[in-house]
Amino acid sequence: MANKITCYIRGLEITETPEEKVRQEYARQLVEEYGYPKENIDLEVPIQMGRDDKKRADIVIYPSPQDKDRRENHYIIVECKEPDAKLPDGEPQLKGYVNSTTAQIGVWTNGLEIKYWKRLKEPDRYEEKANLPRYGEQYGDKKIMKKDLRPSSNLQAKFDRIHNDIYANYKAGNKAKVFYQVIYLLFAKIQDEKSFDKECKFVIYDREWDDILATGKSKAFENRVFDLFNEAKSRQEFKDIFDGSEKIEIPTRQIANVVREFENITILDTDIKGEAFQSFLGAYFRGDAGQFFTPDPIKKLVVEMLEPEPDEVVLDPACGSSGFLVFAVNYFRDLVKKQRGWLDENGNPIKDSELTKDQREILRGNIKEYATTHIKGIDFDNDLTKVAKMYMVMIDDGHTGIWTSNALIPYSELGKNTNQTITRESIDIIMTNPPFGSKGKVSDQNILADYDFGYTWKKDKATGEFEKGKLLAGKKGGGQVPDILFIERCIGLLKEGGRMAIVLPDGDLTNQNTEFVRAWLKDKVQIISVVSLPQETFVPFGAGVKSSVLFIKKPKDGKLPEKYPIFFANIERIGYDIRGRKTYKRNNKGEVVDWEDRPIEYLTDKKGKKTKQDPLLVEMQGALDTDVPEILKEWDKFKKQYKSYLW
Repeated sequence: MANKITCYIRGLEITETPEEKVRQEYARQLVEEYGYPKENIDLEVPIQMGRDDKKRADIVIYPSPQDKDRRENHYIIVECKEPDAKLPDGEPQLKGYVNSTTAQIGVWTNGLEIKYWKRLKEPDRYEEKANLPRYGEQYGDKKIMKKDLRPSSNLQAKFDRIHNDIYANYKAGNKAKVFYQVIYLLFAKIQDEKSFDKECKFVIYDREWDDILATGKSKAFENRVFDLFNEAKSRQEFKDIFDGSEKIEIPTRQIANVVREFENITILDTDIKGEAFQSFLGAYFRGDAGQFFTPDPIKKLVVEMLEPEPDEVVLDPACGSSGFLVFAVNYFRDLVKKQRGWLDENGNPIKDSELTKDQREILRGNIKEYATTHIKGIDFDNDLTKVAKMYMVMIDDGHTGIWTSNALIPYSELGKNTNQTITRESIDIIMTNPPFGSKGKVSDQNILADYDFGYTWKKDKATGEFEKGKLLAGKKGGGQVPDILFIERCIGLLKEGGRMAIVLPDGDLTNQNTEFVRAWLKDKVQIISVVSLPQETFVPFGAGVKSSVLFIKKPKDGKLPEKYPIFFANIERIGYDIRGRKTYKRNNKGEVVDWEDRPIEYLTDKKGKKTKQDPLLVEMQGALDTDVPEILKEWDKFKKQYKSYLW
């Protein structure tokens, strides 16, 4: 039986098809972003194309409800196609509708691409436009006021269109460069929203679009957008994100395409901006740079096992793009919802989009206060810390706690580099995936001298005890691998009673030549858990080393229990295959299911016959095929049994 959906305009139950989904999404955008009243919009409108030829237009917008009732004075006609369709498929039909009516504007969309045409006075002549006029406006008199900006009905689709446009039209060899260019424009948009001007400047005016189509340039447009970005760079709250050298360098046409996607919406009040940013981030970096990616199930496992409390400081000293920290903030987000009773019928925190505006404001304020004071991150790569700070801004802030520094340098230098916010024994919780594998050894003797692990260690055959020897040589090939130094540094940063999860190569935990590490740990910390990760976890991202997550607790007053239990677990399924592609949980029929074991909806053909599960919904709602949820259930049982030994 074909899936049914509710028509956004008519409120009736209709059959879902790929083309119908595109139509319903665009109808929503017309109302929620452009402000056209539902009463002025009709679907499946008969259009007389000739004496004996009558067809139905997908969407028609009328000047008034009365015109809609009489089906007179068509204003805008929209032709919707399924996502696989490409221009010129449907374009002649659309223009035929416009020619046969009083319509002034034609729109073509397949959901991934949108084209706009204004009808000219000469027969069958059209002019391509950047966007639709908002309700009550005409081409040529665009004026977007801040008070009229609305949350996006589908921010993810906007990011997808931007991504597709840039890769189709701007051949850049460096993916990261393209990513930053789009993010610079996003911050220009944020600057525009934060300014006190009543009228928006992040706009592409019709005359500017015409100039760009004709010459590829528009000085007025470029200057206005560049000025906004320069203002963002100099904004006090963003000064630790930008160093002032950043420039917008992609072609003007691509800048205009980004602006037209965002000009009518508010980024600041769109709830899913963090999720959209994460997906956009993954599209550019996943598979190209391993340090950007720790699989989400590992982040979930770490955060839920460590259970950060609202008053605890959380640090990732090798934060990359801030994945662990974002999961920690979202863990706090759910704590706030639970505390305030913002739960569904099953007792789970409800989505941000289902909260009232007042509730969202309360939540956003709580998150900003928490993240600003309790979330800390360090990375030596300035480009990575930029990404991390931008990501934190997207989830309602906390970017001021992200620092560019080598976390392994002496404490005095580290304190200076982090404005004395990250010092010895200052952190409650650490969660991190430090560099290891082929990253190279640390050979700087100024750094090595600060560490026990910066020295040689020899086992006394008679006593079985390890003795510290000479400082490791800083010559070529000498030194210590960074993951071992990170173990010691993280423990030094933890307060007494603090806890930590660190991803380590299994060699640190099992090899004979690293026995001194385990002997040192045995005297310093309590081992809480070791969770083994699948071999393929980091293979697609540049590190094929078998690894595990080590959970430890730093004792108070240096006192360790004589005997204590340790939780061991083995993850077999991580939710990604060896190429880094998502793998999904399926039922006994082979259908992809969501986290509540409900099959993802199917697409259907024009006859209502099921074809395949909707790829977009699979991507957004499909449950990853991982045994992490089962391991977390076993961890809960372990906690109840051995609570006195744990956190």
